[in-house]
Amino acid sequence: MATLVPDMRAGLTVALVSIPEGMAYALVAGVNPIYGLYTGMVTTIVASATGSTSRLIVTLTNALALVAGDTLADLSGDVDPVIALFTLTFMVGVMMTALGALKLGSVIRFVSKEVMTGFVFVTALLVVLGQLRHLVGYSSDLDSNKLVKAFDIFRHVQEWDWPTAFAGLVSIAVLLALKRTPVRGFADFLVIAFAAVLVWVAGMETVEIAADIASVPSGLASLPSPILPDLTLVPLLLGGALAATVVGLSESSGVGAAYPNKDGSRTNMSRDFLGQGLGNLAGSFFQAMPAGGSLSRTGINASGGAETRFAGITAGVMLALILVVAGSLANLIPLTGLAALLIVIGVEVMWKEGRALVKAWSISRLSTAMAFVTIIVGVFVDLTAAIFAGVFLSLLLFAVKAAQDGRLVELVTTSDGTWEEVTKSTALQAGDVRVFELDGPVYFASIYDFDTLMPDPKSAAGVTLILRVRDRRFASLTSLEWLEGYAHAIREHGGHLILTEVGPQTLEVLRSKGLLPEVLMAYPEESIRFAATETAYSEARKRDAEVPTETDIERTS
Repeated sequence: MATLVPDMRAGLTVALVSIPEGMAYALVAGVNPIYGLYTGMVTTIVASATGSTSRLIVTLTNALALVAGDTLADLSGDVDPVIALFTLTFMVGVMMTALGALKLGSVIRFVSKEVMTGFVFVTALLVVLGQLRHLVGYSSDLDSNKLVKAFDIFRHVQEWDWPTAFAGLVSIAVLLALKRTPVRGFADFLVIAFAAVLVWVAGMETVEIAADIASVPSGLASLPSPILPDLTLVPLLLGGALAATVVGLSESSGVGAAYPNKDGSRTNMSRDFLGQGLGNLAGSFFQAMPAGGSLSRTGINASGGAETRFAGITAGVMLALILVVAGSLANLIPLTGLAALLIVIGVEVMWKEGRALVKAWSISRLSTAMAFVTIIVGVFVDLTAAIFAGVFLSLLLFAVKAAQDGRLVELVTTSDGTWEEVTKSTALQAGDVRVFELDGPVYFASIYDFDTLMPDPKSAAGVTLILRVRDRRFASLTSLEWLEGYAHAIREHGGHLILTEVGPQTLEVLRSKGLLPEVLMAYPEESIRFAATETAYSEARKRDAEVPTETDIERTS
């Protein structure tokens, strides 16, 4: 019970802030603002109840709104965008739930920090550019990307609706001022209330308000009615759903890391995936948009004193109650006020992520260059293409770096019987027994590097090569074919290849492929490290001592 009051207080704060942010993000997607409010109800409640990170608030975010908007914009005119939106949420829920149920929470780590930083930056940039038309009351007629349209808007200053522009610019100034006061936690809510009062008191009839897009009802009619997804739209929405899943989970993993559980328990990323998936699945039946971990509202939840997951549940319930009691007031919210809020949020995000990119550039220019590619694709193509480009580049960079991380080290015994690395290997001579170790991942791409690192079979004539492979698996056809070919080449030049500390799975694969003992020898791993290697080394030296050399044969004759 000690946590009940702070949880309820934090939940109410999140609910109040969710009104302007939810409507604003729905505006980003180009859909009815009420869907942004609905996303903060059922989805948030279910995700808060089932996730691992107790203070994480799962709801509509900037990036997911843009991905949803781009996905809907690509549909043909005969597709109902509203049904498509909820079907998209359903598909995102299925994908997230599947990843969580299969305990694949770690897969999101393959998207590099630099790429995600670039993606968040371009998301904020596109939001800022896209909201200029609502801020000044003039929309560009050009059929081009948002950057070109933004330049066109500034080229036609004389055609702006100045009451709209005045209300929007004043709202930006008021919001920036509120963020420097003790009530900054409610700044988003207060600036929207200010904009609504300003437009109403000044009689700015040309300023577009929420009611001009769609009417927000009050009473029980304001709550979402059940709806079913249209599964025939799955092929059309698949790309957008994949992009939204990656974006949502990437955002959530970062937010969860920033706000760990207060009880000290470790968060489980797979369970967070599952919770977000279940939240999206439930929300899709109640007119919710795709949702993920919200940095702004999770931060507000934490700063509001949230102790447990009950705060997130309270936020969803409180938002529903507010909508029932005073939902019709949302009709008076001016779009220029929402645009002002989004632009300030966007610029703040761009400043933060831009500084991160500058820091990343000083660390790894290649990784940061991939972030810039993500930004360029996002601006000149769309956000969905940007996230796929970012994921592809992250995986490519990982594969290239992993392939280049491999190295071959020679091991020798010391006077006290331990093994140490040799800084510089000497030339191989017939009769030598030499021990090497593969250091780095063994997979199909890295094999080509290992092939150049291993001693040339011609230079290893009459040499016994012992290759220590503890914790290394030859699990691909490429690696097995290379191993077989290399062992044959060593044998053709009178040498021997011996693998030591071989794991049981690799040992079984080698046997099934007929490589043991016809092509090479293998010593299974033991509980004591280097034990199998020492045995192989000792036995190989005994065998070499028993084999007569050409000098011995000459002496006996």
